Amino acid sequence: MMKAVLIQHFGEPETLQLTEIQKPIINDDEVLIKVICVAVNPVDTKIRAGVHISCKYLKLPAILGKDMSGIIEQVGKNVQSFKPGDAVFGCIANTYAEYVAANPQLIVKKPAHVSFNEAAGVSLAGLTAYQAINEHLQVSKDQRILIQSAAGGVGHLAVQFAKLNGAYVYGTASGKNGTFLAELGVDHPINYKSEKFEEIATNVDAVMDTMGGEILYRSIACVKPGGKVICLPSSTKNDPKALELAREKNVELIWSMMQPDQKELQLFATLFEEGKLKVKVGQTFPLNEIIQAHQVMETHGVSGKIIIEVSSD
Repeated sequence: MMKAVLIQHFGEPETLQLTEIQKPIINDDEVLIKVICVAVNPVDTKIRAGVHISCKYLKLPAILGKDMSGIIEQVGKNVQSFKPGDAVFGCIANTYAEYVAANPQLIVKKPAHVSFNEAAGVSLAGLTAYQAINEHLQVSKDQRILIQSAAGGVGHLAVQFAKLNGAYVYGTASGKNGTFLAELGVDHPINYKSEKFEEIATNVDAVMDTMGGEILYRSIACVKPGGKVICLPSSTKNDPKALELAREKNVELIWSMMQPDQKELQLFATLFEEGKLKVKVGQTFPLNEIIQAHQVMETHGVSGKIIIEVSSD
């Protein structure tokens, strides 16, 4: 048996229930991972609330969670790339639990000096940020990019990927996070509470927006003709007003879905090793405080990542 967090129906954070269920039984092509830490991501709260696009395909009761760090406890007989005892991280489902069965192609080995907390926070948010910066926006040296919510879970990783590419980065955050943005390498921090970002980040090549709605509309105004805007929340996809504003400005407007990618996860491990990538752990909670963790996530005021400490290593 193991502890896991289930939702029986969609709703408020209180619908999250810590209970005991059977441990997963792996097949010959899977690994069994003892989960050490899990990240709480915005997509988790949207699935829990029943507003994410994937909810129509979700069979309830369900275990939430999209990424984790942990230690391999058992490997299927066809698995050659991992062995019991390996510390790993990756982008897999059903991770709000003490154990999870995983496809080994969705995990990589954790560098020894990287904490399980940090490793848990990089997979989904890192893939989202990396694919936005490098594949969709194709940010290159000396380009100017505005990153909304630059101190957030995805934002602070997007800043690092943009700087690795040699871009000039504007980043929005509250004033209390100004120092953090400077530490990340943001060239021009913008306090969204006291400054209008569209008056500062003008004629930029690209914007990564994490909010949609009014923030997206104002973000489009920042971009030069021929530039690009990526909007991450899937719930805002094909917003008619945004599409019209982008058409008027000759701006490419992109909505994307993150794709798990082992090569990119391995790149994160390498960047960790080289000291070129850092994950800020903003707050941690034990598994039995998952409700509080979701409540904090939904304040949209978190700097860095929220991590659930499931087990000790």
